[in-house]
Amino acid sequence: MAAYLQQWIDQAPVLAGSIVAVLFMAGVAALLGFRHTTRIDSAELARLAAAEGARIEDALIAPDSKSALARLADGKLMIVRVMGADISGRILPASAARFRLRSGRLWVAFADTGFPPLHLRAEQTPPWLAQLSAGEAT
Repeated sequence: MAAYLQQWIDQAPVLAGSIVAVLFMAGVAALLGFRHTTRIDSAELARLAAAEGARIEDALIAPDSKSALARLADGKLMIVRVMGADISGRILPASAARFRLRSGRLWVAFADTGFPPLHLRAEQTPPWLAQLSAGEAT
């Protein structure tokens, strides 16, 4: 037991130095915006659509503001999601997506397999989304 205690006493300066270094790095990260989180809102969706020369007709934003699905005026869809500190978006025809809507959860798979499926929770299902999930043209 005494040897074990002596080992801790011998290593205490190294342990204390490590703790100070980690706390310093965490403090610097917090000052540089470590806690900054990107959110999607209606204004951000409108800005992204306008940058592509489109106009949003209807939109569904996830309750956590990390993903969204919008129907554009020309009938195409815009899928937007937060990826790290940035926002990724994709515009595609409605025919290039498969929808599944169950119990307030929306799952959208895309013909472009490089773009991961979208999972959204919806408190209420908008009529335009119900039409898309039923396969009706809008």
